[in-house]
Amino acid sequence: MLPINVDPDSKPGEYVLKSLFVNFTTQAERKIRIIMAEPLEKPLTKSLQRGEDPQFDQVISSMSSLSEYCLPSILRTLFDWYKRQNGIEDESHEYRPRTSTKSKSDEQQRDYLMERRDLAIDFIFSLVLIEVLKQIPLHPVIDGLVHDVINLAFKHFKYKEGYLGPNTGNMHIVADLYAEVIGVLAQAK
Repeated sequence: MLPINVDPDSKPGEYVLKSLFVNFTTQAERKIRIIMAEPLEKPLTKSLQRGEDPQFDQVISSMSSLSEYCLPSILRTLFDWYKRQNGIEDESHEYRPRTSTKSKSDEQQRDYLMERRDLAIDFIFSLVLIEVLKQIPLHPVIDGLVHDVINLAFKHFKYKEGYLGPNTGNMHIVADLYAEVIGVLAQAK
């Protein structure tokens, strides 16, 4: 991981936002590394649920407080982070479980592990969205960002017919979190 620097000569608000986001990305990367080292059978909620890591919870809470003043900027930055983590830059990303046509056990295991990483990213992203979107009544948001959140959430609700991999339970957990995102959005908007 390369060190991330924040320009101390930037405006105070920008400095706070950039510093907080650097802290968030560092914490998120640490959590993802932990998830990748765990057995596939272990549910993501055991490592990522609220209350498990007070430092990470504090970062998310701080992002929620800061979003009261700059919600559109935080949402755009979060979406940029999400797209970089998933290696996508276009808007047509559709979540699909990874499947291997090859019967090799190692390749299938690697696919399951990468799928678990993607689900951990979605888990973290949805946790932050749940907290940040609560600030919509206090700060107007561009409708395009709201539609992006809704579209992303509904992509996770699609039924994965015939999929019986080790991440099935985690897929349902992530879908539940995105349902909570939609609930917060509906309540706030």
